[in-house]
Amino acid sequence: MSTQATDYDSPWKEALNYFFEDFVALLAPELHVLIDWSVAPVFLDTELQALAPDSPNGRRYADKLVKLHRLDNGQAWVLVHVEVESGPPSGTSLAQLAQRMFTYFYRIWDRYVRQKMVGVGSSDRIELEARNTSFYSLVILTSSTGGPSVLVHRQRLGKCQMCFRFPVVHLRRWEDDRVSLVDLAALNPFALVVMAQLDAQAHHGASERLLTKVRLIRLLFQHRYDRRRIQQLFRIIDWIMCLPKDLEPAFEQAVGAIETELNMPYVTSIERLGEARGLQKGREEGRQEGRNSAARLLSAMLERRFGQLPAWVATRIAQADTATLQGWALKALDAERLEAVFD
Repeated sequence: MSTQATDYDSPWKEALNYFFEDFVALLAPELHVLIDWSVAPVFLDTELQALAPDSPNGRRYADKLVKLHRLDNGQAWVLVHVEVESGPPSGTSLAQLAQRMFTYFYRIWDRYVRQKMVGVGSSDRIELEARNTSFYSLVILTSSTGGPSVLVHRQRLGKCQMCFRFPVVHLRRWEDDRVSLVDLAALNPFALVVMAQLDAQAHHGASERLLTKVRLIRLLFQHRYDRRRIQQLFRIIDWIMCLPKDLEPAFEQAVGAIETELNMPYVTSIERLGEARGLQKGREEGRQEGRNSAARLLSAMLERRFGQLPAWVATRIAQADTATLQGWALKALDAERLEAVFD
């Protein structure tokens, strides 16, 4: 696909900032039930940068260190370290990942927890445990279809041993359970972020990505989140599923048609996104380009759904105005027959 390079770093960071509780609920439910979410998370990103080990060979989309309040102890906190990483995993890369996560662990532990340790146990066996502070590490592998759900970094010599374990989420496992993601999105907006990531990785052709992006935006509006959440999710999905510039007008035309159909008055904010891309809305050439973009979008959708198009379809598209093209595009998403689009 001829387009600008897809940038996942900024949208993933923004998604974790806006939807951290939803992220934990979807991808780390065992942690979610332990947290008092009435207390707002505290993000320690600046502190984490100072503690970061050397950069790995694979790209990291986002690192987060978040301070959360525990549900079972009014004085206790949990430091949660999250790493989101791309690249297909191998035995070597997973071993390096485990070592890097351990490096993060002991640096964070030394910075935040070491001075809060207390000894517990009998005279012949004393263990050190943190007072009022716990630690949780989590890795999201966006390109991985499967592998160990827990990674271990271990060292042992005689009676001296160290073992660090942490959970790993292989994001592409959700590809086989897309229906569950769609259902979960009704209550958990982070499911839409996961779907956007999966679609961006799966669809590299420009027209195909445009169609999947339009379907995802339609799902976003159908769930009828509040205005602020829709705007935040729209921005994140737009970043993750970037399109070539010549298809951006077609995308905006499709979004406008969806908003009209569902009677959701959020087009003003989305038009501002379009203006930031340099679109000349309101001018005559802008209106003509919008009509041409809507025609290209509809043709791509129909070819994707029904294969090579007969000549009469091109004639109908050439004669239609923008509003008619938008209406046909919406019908094309679900129509079982080509003729049904134009009924």
